[in-house]
Order: sequence, then structure tokens, then C-alpha cells
Amino acid sequence: MRNIIKALNYQTRTDNVTYYSLLLMVLVVAMTFLDADITSVTGGEYLSSAGESLALIPVFGLLMLSIRICGWDYTDKTMNYEILSGHHRKEVYFGRVIATLLWSVPICFGVMVLPTVIFTIANGWGVNMDLGGMAVRYLLSIFPMIRIVCQCILLTFLVKSAYAAWGIGFVITMFSSIFYMIVEEFIDMKLTYQLASTNLIKLFTFNQSIGYINGEDVTIFHTELEPSFVIGTIVVSLAVSAICLALGYIFFKKSDVN
Repeated sequence: MRNIIKALNYQTRTDNVTYYSLLLMVLVVAMTFLDADITSVTGGEYLSSAGESLALIPVFGLLMLSIRICGWDYTDKTMNYEILSGHHRKEVYFGRVIATLLWSVPICFGVMVLPTVIFTIANGWGVNMDLGGMAVRYLLSIFPMIRIVCQCILLTFLVKSAYAAWGIGFVITMFSSIFYMIVEEFIDMKLTYQLASTNLIKLFTFNQSIGYINGEDVTIFHTELEPSFVIGTIVVSLAVSAICLALGYIFFKKSDVN
């Protein structure tokens, strides 16, 4: 399995799609800077205004990277050669799972954190948001990101084509976004961790109140979370991830990789 992971690491490191995906995410992040004055806006102020938009950026980045890493070898029968050379299917499958998680989650998480770090270094964190509470939210966002990757892995091994998985994944992602807006607008129901994308959105959505700090009224963005939401984010994300990986392996084990 180690050799498979090393080969995938090299392939990903030298793959133009990796850098195109990274560049695209950075450009989208840069668009969130348009309404912010980098000379005065604090990290907390930036995050309070760009939160929901920032939460959706890794969704498409994870889709692009995870499907590319774990599914591109279907085009040249690499997985078939690995099996014929003596690797067990479990090694072939989980080697790709590990490499996909190790690349896609850190890259997308880093891009999501980067603008907040830039504004914080430039102008400080500010007083309108608790830094510790926001750090917890950022750490929790890793769980739905892992869930998205595992869902993409299952999709890729089901359709056995990176191109088809990209297309289907994009359609599903867009549909889930529309579904979320319809439910929130017309149905008396709030989606939280039912979908990975809504889980991310809720982690970057804040309740507001007015506080009196340093002699002036300040809008406070609350970062505290209900224990049920924290537990739901972790448990649902890990459960769905485990189910997706198990189903993906069962399908891969029984399928023809020629």
C-alpha cells in the first residue's frame, strides 16, 4: 500500500489539475476581498461578512481534487496493473482513499483559512467575534470536508470514470444547494448536518447582537455552538464517511477494473 500511496503522491504533485484547482479556489477567495478594505478590516470582521461564501469554496475544490486523485487511474488501467502485480484490492482501494484524504482536505482547508489569516495578520482579530470559538468552528469544518471526500470516492468507484464523476458530482452539488434554499425558504425546517454543504454553511453562519465595547456599540457575532450540533457534525460526518468507504470498497471488490 505504501508504494501505491507514494505513486499517487507523485502523480498528484506533478498533475496540472491539482494546481488549476488550487488556483481556481484562490481566485474565488480573492473575490470575497472585493468589498473589504484590507488596510482596516479585521479577521473577525472579514469572516463575519464572508462566512457563508467562504464555506462553499472547499465544496467544489474537494469535488475536483478527490475525484481526480482516486479516479484518474481508470483511464489507463493502472489499478488493474497493480492488482496483477500482486497488490490486494484492499491495498489498491484504501491506498487511494488515504492519498485522496491527505491531499484534498488539507489543501481545501488551507485555502478556506488563508483569507482570515491574512486579514488577522494585517489588522488583528478584532473584538466582534471570539477567536477561540471560531477556531473550534474551523476545526469542526474538517469533518464535513472528510465526508464530502468520501462521498466523492464512492461516486468515482461507482461510475468508474473521473469525467462522469465530475459531471454527476457537480449536478448533485448544485441540486443540493437549490434544495437547501427551497427547504429554508418554503418549509418550516432548518437543515444543519443533513448535508455536508449545509453543515459547512451553518459553521460559518453567526447569530448577532449588539454589545458595548471600548465605549461604543459593536455588532457581536456569536461563535458558541449547541452541543447537539457539535455532536451531530462529528457523528454524522464520520458515520456517512464510513458507510461511503465501505460501500465503495464492496463495489470495487466485486467490479471489473479492466
